[in-house]
Order: sequence, then structure tokens, then C-alpha cells
Amino acid sequence: MKRGIRAAALAFFALYCLVMLWLLFIRGRFVQQLSLASFSGEYWKWVGWSVNLTPFHTISEFLATLASRDGYLARHAFVNLAGNVVMFLPLGVFLPLLFGKLRRYWRFLLVCALAIVLIEAAQALLLVGSADVDDLILNLCGASLGFPLGALAVKLLEKGDRET
Repeated sequence: MKRGIRAAALAFFALYCLVMLWLLFIRGRFVQQLSLASFSGEYWKWVGWSVNLTPFHTISEFLATLASRDGYLARHAFVNLAGNVVMFLPLGVFLPLLFGKLRRYWRFLLVCALAIVLIEAAQALLLVGSADVDDLILNLCGASLGFPLGALAVKLLEKGDRET
């Protein structure tokens, strides 16, 4: 891959990471919730409430909410389900494009799973979200949907390099 294209891809990846950091951790929630829990002396109770380790529990609740067609709640359920997929789709494009060792799907999947588990754990420990196994499932689906796009980009860029 040409240096200019790689530099541009790295810049967009860095921007994507910053946006994800803001969406997942910052958005004005961190200081407020952490201080509330630390002053109440019930930090671990708060963390415990924000953890779901039952696969498909949250997904099935959101799907039931979507089926009920309850305006605001259905919209919230859709945004949560679709957002968890769409937010990680770019990761599936960037990782194989930028890191040659992650062009093998199983390595890519393992790295994504580890990164998502760390994100989920950090959200729970910092009280800025929940640690939900369903988020892991949906995020991995999104990254996996992006993976073929990243592989296609690699092939096109390599083909372009050979032709020049």
C-alpha cells in the first residue's frame, strides 16, 4: 500500500477511535456517575447492576420492544441494536487494511473480541455504560460485516500498487 494512502487510512482510523472514545466513555456521563457512586459508598453494587452475562437477554428484550411498536421505546431499541452493529463496522474495514496480520479472519475476530471485552469492562467499571455480552455479540457482528470490505480494499490497493 502506498504511503500516502496508508497515512490517510491511519488518520481516518485515529479519528474513528476518537469518535468511539467520545461516544462510549465521555459524553458528559463519566464524572457525574463515578462521583455519585463513590460518594454513596456503593460502587460495586452499581457495577453489578450494569453487567449482563446472559447471551441474547438484552437482544431479545429489544426485539420484543420493536415488535410492540411502542414509539419511543421501539426507536430506542432499534438505535441500540443497529448502533451496536454499525459502530463497529468501520473496525472491520480498518484492521485488515492497516494491519497485515489481521487479514486472517480468526485473528481479526480474536483481536476484536478482546478489544470489545475491554471496552465493556471499562464502561462498567467507570459507570458510563453497561458490560453486556449482547453488546459483544452485536459489536462482533458489525466488525465481521466490515471485514470483507477491508479485505476488498486491501485487494484493490494491492492491485493498484502492482499496476503502477
